[in-house]
Amino acid sequence: MMLDTDRRLARLADRRSEPPLFRLRGRAHEAALTAHVLTSVGWFGVASVVLLCALAASASDTVVEATGFYRTMALAPWLSVPLGIGSVATGVLLGLGTAHGVIRRWWVVVKIAIAAAVIVTDAFVLRHFADLAVHQGHAARGLRDASIAHVAVLAVATVLSVFKPWGATPWAPRQRHAR
Repeated sequence: MMLDTDRRLARLADRRSEPPLFRLRGRAHEAALTAHVLTSVGWFGVASVVLLCALAASASDTVVEATGFYRTMALAPWLSVPLGIGSVATGVLLGLGTAHGVIRRWWVVVKIAIAAAVIVTDAFVLRHFADLAVHQGHAARGLRDASIAHVAVLAVATVLSVFKPWGATPWAPRQRHAR
């Protein structure tokens, strides 16, 4: 049975045997991590504002007021899509420059899938429903549901970033333990 110290040394040896393309260290890592956190928080903030607009529009008594909220929602993809792309780009940079990798851990793969889904639905579904709501004066249920889903899955992505659950993917390099 290996001691904890032996396991740590084996992990370090495995990491050294297969070096990443480059390693983010020091200020470069801090800058990339800061950019990732800022774009991700901004993206979540825009999704939250869109959800609040959807809820306020559905509770509104006047068409003029509701239309104002729908117009705000129609413009939101111009912020959310670039923030989402920025979050993905900085996440990929962090993945390539750290031991987590881009497809080595399941939590990273799930975050990439979430990001792709939110970006695509922001750009096409949410924008389409918001434009329809502006012209018709009322929203389809899909607009509110998409807004709720975006906030929920972006919250899940945040939880994944903090807890880093599950293990390695089949594409991760196999660990060799020194005995």
